[in-house]
Amino acid sequence: MSLNDTLLKGDKDFWQTQQKERRRHMTPRNNTADLALMCKSKNYRYDSPNQIRVGNWVISESQRTRLLGGTVILTDSQTSSAYLGGRITGFNPTPEGKVEVVFTEDKSLVGNDDSVGHSGWGSGRGVCYV
Repeated sequence: MSLNDTLLKGDKDFWQTQQKERRRHMTPRNNTADLALMCKSKNYRYDSPNQIRVGNWVISESQRTRLLGGTVILTDSQTSSAYLGGRITGFNPTPEGKVEVVFTEDKSLVGNDDSVGHSGWGSGRGVCYV
């Protein structure tokens, strides 16, 4: 393969990757996560067959406004994929000044790995804005 062919192939690969990325950002966010919660204790509760609440989380009001209607996933650790997830329908304040996250379950989010190794985890945090 000539140098020119190698360069053309590299350009083609680059543009194909760019097109895939562009399409990914233009398509509806079906099973991508907006918020990841590290919930090792699995202390979530079902309010109804599809509605779940979890937590005592520190999430600012501005983040809550942004996240409402988005997706949440629950993980065991910063390096594990989701074991549960869904569409965020609300936030309930707790007596400790934190919030419970209320969501409608979406089974397609199980196994989601958007938060695995994500820089948004920070050090010692159980909340990751993906």
